[in-house]
Amino acid sequence: MTKAMVTPNLLVWARERRGLELSDLASRLRVKTQVLADWETGEQMPTFRQAQNFAKALYVPFGYLYLLEPPIEELPIADFRAIPGQVPPKPSPDLLDLISDVVAKQQWFQEHRESEGIEELPFIGHFTTAYSEEAVAADIRDVIDVEGARQQVSSWEEFMWALTRNAEISGIMVMRSGTVGNNPHRPLDAQEFRGFSISDHISPLIFINGRDFKGAQLFTLAHQMAHIWTGEGGVSNPDYGLQLKQEDNAVELFCNRVAAETLVPSKDFKSQWSLDNPSVDDNLNRLSNHYKVSSMVILRQALDNGLVTDFEYRESYSQMVEQASQTTQAGESGGNFCHTLAARNGTIFTKAVITSASDGTLMSSEAADMLGVKVKTLPTIADHFFGSPLNLG
Repeated sequence: MTKAMVTPNLLVWARERRGLELSDLASRLRVKTQVLADWETGEQMPTFRQAQNFAKALYVPFGYLYLLEPPIEELPIADFRAIPGQVPPKPSPDLLDLISDVVAKQQWFQEHRESEGIEELPFIGHFTTAYSEEAVAADIRDVIDVEGARQQVSSWEEFMWALTRNAEISGIMVMRSGTVGNNPHRPLDAQEFRGFSISDHISPLIFINGRDFKGAQLFTLAHQMAHIWTGEGGVSNPDYGLQLKQEDNAVELFCNRVAAETLVPSKDFKSQWSLDNPSVDDNLNRLSNHYKVSSMVILRQALDNGLVTDFEYRESYSQMVEQASQTTQAGESGGNFCHTLAARNGTIFTKAVITSASDGTLMSSEAADMLGVKVKTLPTIADHFFGSPLNLG
């Protein structure tokens, strides 16, 4: 059989990139460990089929295996996960592939909106970190209609969906998923990042890591809005267990403050907190229901406003994280196929793709690839979002 003349050190790079031992990968490929070792030293060469299976198993483009040197992989957007002055943590292959996929969708949507004559959104980068968090948060609440969304819901889970809907109405793409694309075998790591944003003036985007515990996802949504309003989009992994003064990244520090102020305005919050009731839990539960946010958001505002001690904050936060860890994070809406699709790709992006397939701008196969679905499901998706199975070519 014809051999694939791949570059041996690229095989080593691809395997180590995924953190796999020789024996683990050999088992996946159903070859002997010594055979795989010989491929990596160049003593033997895989067949084309074996090389293709190798690339598929490690989620690398097949063509990469023919490069002379491993490619330099960098995030295409700013990285706020590192402490200033230090080298950012190396992004995992899953994070790199996720952002590559999402950026491609964002760029397509940007061109789509430009072709429709959509004007630039005035709130993108309208502020800087030199402004007060109250000013930025007030503008976010006004544009997104935070209070209007709050009045329409009965729980913080519903509030999350209401704010997501309002953000998309304002022109912000919002995606939330716990996997790379629709691949259940590639779960995202909530320890690596909580979310990221792209502060484009035509098609801004927020992505929320659906593997993070639910109580944090609402805060992450508001946190990424702050990034967009200041024109500082990028990958974030803020430590919500830290006090504000302990957050080393100035941008993350500011966005944390804006997020808390957006969801729970401090002036009103301080009037609602009961000083007569010494129980932190009672205040957390009562105000969580009042503001339709998770207890984590209330706890954060209580710390920022000096209503709980550092010890009380850390103790309560640790309990929340422990409780959340006992619940499996699905990362998406679950159950309903179209709801899950809307969460993963964003409603406005999904609608734009379906519309483009209907008017012939996109082939059905292209639309299906962009949404990560099969072509035969497109009529069902069209019926869900538009009330009728559009004429898909």
